Amino acid sequence: MCDMTIATSPITTSPDLSAMVSVFLPSARPPRIPLFTDADYATQRAFFRAHTELQPTPLRRFPALARALGVADLYAKDETHRFGLNAFKALGALFAIETLRARGELARHDTLVCASEGNHGRAVAYAARKAGCEARVYLAENVAAARAAAIESEGATVVRVTGTYEDALRKMTADVQANGWRVISDTALAGEPVSVPRLIMLGYTRLMDEAESQWLPDPPPDAIFVPAGVGGLLAAVADWTFQRFDGERPAIICVEPATAACVQFSARHGRPTTLDGPFDTAMAGLRCGEVSRAGFDTVVSGVDAFLAIDDAWAFDAMRHLASGVGGDPMVRTGASGAAALAGWLALSRDPALAEMKNKVGLGPGSRILVLVTEGVTDPALFAAVVGSPTSEHSRGETAEPS
Repeated sequence: MCDMTIATSPITTSPDLSAMVSVFLPSARPPRIPLFTDADYATQRAFFRAHTELQPTPLRRFPALARALGVADLYAKDETHRFGLNAFKALGALFAIETLRARGELARHDTLVCASEGNHGRAVAYAARKAGCEARVYLAENVAAARAAAIESEGATVVRVTGTYEDALRKMTADVQANGWRVISDTALAGEPVSVPRLIMLGYTRLMDEAESQWLPDPPPDAIFVPAGVGGLLAAVADWTFQRFDGERPAIICVEPATAACVQFSARHGRPTTLDGPFDTAMAGLRCGEVSRAGFDTVVSGVDAFLAIDDAWAFDAMRHLASGVGGDPMVRTGASGAAALAGWLALSRDPALAEMKNKVGLGPGSRILVLVTEGVTDPALFAAVVGSPTSEHSRGETAEPS
């Protein structure tokens, strides 16, 4: 375990964040290949209009942190309590499963399965229970016990698999072939169908519809920082900006762990490319080695910059969000949930990234949107980084997780 001193004001970046970063700014991008049609967006919007019980999550403004980072506005889409759960993933799973039911492609008591790092699994379990279906969720051995318990609390069966998320995915695939279960996956590997991952990504676009309704009548953000695991949310956000803005649109910045940057690695190569583990990062929801084929074309045509960061930036972002310094909102989130803000902190604070910041066109008048995608899914990690799991901010010295 490595001890680290935390600044007394979380507005000041911790002193040892000379952390590993990796940057890719595409010099040219292929023409856009739309992920969704106007009819697709109309279907998504009709679904959520019909389900008024599915309330929007808040768009929170952080004026004190914006001033400290030298920009005009900093907004965070707060997904820490989406539909009573603790991550944005419920948007995609619920929309996909209910759409499949409406099409007659699912029936009550069907078994729905997925592989997950935690949040998608809980979302599938939640949506399956609402649909009267069974759920089986495959987890890698290093997924936190609290995440597994949250999935089981929705009535699902958890299957632990030795190895990585990709190993869990492959074990799930073998069991599905043997038993005829229905896969509700948020990713598509080589040769796999993309219809369900595509429905899930379409559900994710609801997040951006909500955000726009909440920032109006203010102008749209100049940049949107999006965390990326397999790239599904990233593709959904990129496609939404194409659909919503005819001309100049917000810059889309992908943020990943430095040790699990499969999206950046694939974008550099211009094709989906697999990374080998181990993926040693506390950003557990982003601990992926293989990008989803379902949205990759949209990612390479629509993302303006790719940034991979060390966990230290995510820990600092967790403290910023939980601090409430300067009257800013207090948001309790995990390392994956804080990743988008962590990317903006790194871009703002690390002199080595000044060129990237300038090329993306961010400066004193910029408006920044970060997506806070999960709440506290690993209380032990939150306690180690921020303080007590029940406290909203910490002061003094905290031991970082090893």
